[in-house]
Amino acid sequence: MRFERVTVEGFGPVAGFDVAFEPRRLNLIIGPNEAGKSSFASAMVATLFGVSSHEEEQRSKPWEEARYRATVIFEAQGQRYRVRRDFGTHEVHAERLSPQGDQTETVLFQGTANPRGRGPEVEQYETLLRGWFGFTDARLFQESCFVRENVLETKISPELRHLISGAVEADYQEIQNALVDRLDALTMEHPFAAGVKRNTRSIEKRLQNLEVLRGRLTRSEYVLRELKSNFAEKSAAESRIHELKADMSAKEKLLADLETLVRLREDQRKLMKRGPEIGIELTRARRARTRLQDIDRKVAENLSYLANAPEEVESDLMRLEILRTQRSRHLKTSEAERKRLEETHAPPFPLVLLMGLAVGAALGFLGYAASKSAFAAGIGGVLGAAAGMIAMRVFGQNAERGKALAEAKIRVADDNVKTLKQEIEVIEIRVHPFLKGRPIENVIADLKQLRELEQERREQAAVVQSLPIPERLEAEAGEIDEAVNALRAKERFLVGQTPFLTPFKDDPVRAAEASDRVKREVTGLKTKIEAEQESLERLVRRSGSGGGGGDGDAENLESLTESIEAEEEGLLREQRHRDALICALEVLRESVLDYQKEHVARLARAAGKSLSHITKGRYKSVTLDTDMNPRVALDGRSDVPLESLSHGTRDAFYFCLRASLAQELAAKEPLPLVLDDPTSHLDEDRRGILLGHLEDLAKDIQVVLLTHDRRVLNQIREAHVLKIGTEGYASDSARKIDVRR
Repeated sequence: MRFERVTVEGFGPVAGFDVAFEPRRLNLIIGPNEAGKSSFASAMVATLFGVSSHEEEQRSKPWEEARYRATVIFEAQGQRYRVRRDFGTHEVHAERLSPQGDQTETVLFQGTANPRGRGPEVEQYETLLRGWFGFTDARLFQESCFVRENVLETKISPELRHLISGAVEADYQEIQNALVDRLDALTMEHPFAAGVKRNTRSIEKRLQNLEVLRGRLTRSEYVLRELKSNFAEKSAAESRIHELKADMSAKEKLLADLETLVRLREDQRKLMKRGPEIGIELTRARRARTRLQDIDRKVAENLSYLANAPEEVESDLMRLEILRTQRSRHLKTSEAERKRLEETHAPPFPLVLLMGLAVGAALGFLGYAASKSAFAAGIGGVLGAAAGMIAMRVFGQNAERGKALAEAKIRVADDNVKTLKQEIEVIEIRVHPFLKGRPIENVIADLKQLRELEQERREQAAVVQSLPIPERLEAEAGEIDEAVNALRAKERFLVGQTPFLTPFKDDPVRAAEASDRVKREVTGLKTKIEAEQESLERLVRRSGSGGGGGDGDAENLESLTESIEAEEEGLLREQRHRDALICALEVLRESVLDYQKEHVARLARAAGKSLSHITKGRYKSVTLDTDMNPRVALDGRSDVPLESLSHGTRDAFYFCLRASLAQELAAKEPLPLVLDDPTSHLDEDRRGILLGHLEDLAKDIQVVLLTHDRRVLNQIREAHVLKIGTEGYASDSARKIDVRR
């Protein structure tokens, strides 16, 4: 089905609007807000299916003095049709047109077709709608093919799913109804019951008859056995039972007294065990309170000036001590280097000359002494003088380098002292309120002691908090003493009432052993009594005194047995028939579910493929359960709930689902996809991909896109562009639009 032309004479704000659509190109209707785009789309649907409610009919009345009417020309199943509807009177005129032009070949319907009413004319028009679209309800068209403004979210109703699945599911349902009717005739209790209690069916009637017959048979047998009983044997059995019960009653009383004694002793033991614990807790609580008071007093007397010191004071004091130590070390270094500088001097020139002459004279003397030559002595003197002067020169250079090094160290030490002094002054300003002339070592020691006392105080406070207050502990000790005295009084009273308990008074172990022994004796007596009672019941069934029956209460046992066998045979036959029907219904239901899953899986694959394309592979696939509840698969994660996605991503998903629905329906009869501003929550990139998808989809089914966003024009390649609400009405864009994505 494809729209060819829509003419709206008056519908809401739209008046005198005539538009022709392209069958295999994206039809883009663009206009500003309040131009009537949504009203025009609603008019297209209302022309075919009518206005579903009186309120909507009132809202859609023309704003201007225009006729409340619209006309739609469309092609369906190879034929061309024209439908004209007057929304005020609900008059509908439906015609089949010639293949070319607007000439009428056949008038298919002419009459009143109000969707809110019933009658022969409405049924006749609905027959036409069912032939064109496969349904008669505008809601199905809106769920499958028409997206209202900002309402992309899709809920697939059972009717729409049936429309997708086709007639096969209807055949399955017809067979299932026939089988359920046959099953209902047999029994009212089965898995396929609708939940309403039915009248008694065949199987239930047979079960009731069997129950009655078996009851009659049991009564007859009972009466006959009663007639053969022995009264004397019954009296002896009753006498034995009476003696056993009297013995058991005495044993049970003794057992109760023993258990009471054991319980009283155990309660006393628990209470007395609690006494030392209370003493320990009381001592701990008092010690903790005393220690808290000592700590508070010590802090108040000696450390009150640090009580409100922040945490940073401790680090500042430690830093200050370190900085002062460093400053002292640098000052000592500077003083040592200055002394060394004062002691370092280069040798004077006379000393250098004198040293050279002395070394020269010594070498000259040694040369003369060795060779007895004046020339050798002269050479030795010259060389010695030169060597002495060179040595003194080297010594002078070393002295100069040492002096320069000492001066450099002095400068570095002075700079460090200056830097440390500045930092010390900053820290001293911060910690001055806590020093006040005290030695920093004492302040640091006091601060450490304060921290230790605070930690100890927290620990002692935790102990005090974990234990009840001493007054409560003392009160609890008093209560325990009273409870123990009360238990001892009960114990004395119990022993006075039952002298048998006297040996066990001070020996709980013997009392527990005696209790176990009495329990075994009571159990044995109960077993004997049960055996005697069973024997007595057998005697009663044989005795006529217990039942009061007579010969007139007994029936023919053989006749009753034959009737029961006949009913059981019929019941077995009908139960087999019932089981066969239930098996057939289960197989049929599984077939229906498999058939539905096939269509659901195909729809999910198509939607997942489109969503992956629009989101550039971020969402890999889509899954739909049998109730059409969707989940998407994220890259690296599976089954992400749809509610956790962003609004734009949910719109993209629902668009893909709508497009897949339209393609699924196109397998039977292509229906147009009408989208009213579906891209409002999408970013530019995804909007461009979605528009490209619509252009590709428009080659298979007709697509009509209404929007106010003129940026769409920059993101489509080719479209049939129509204007609404601007100067001039519909206009075609035959040119190809450059892709700018």
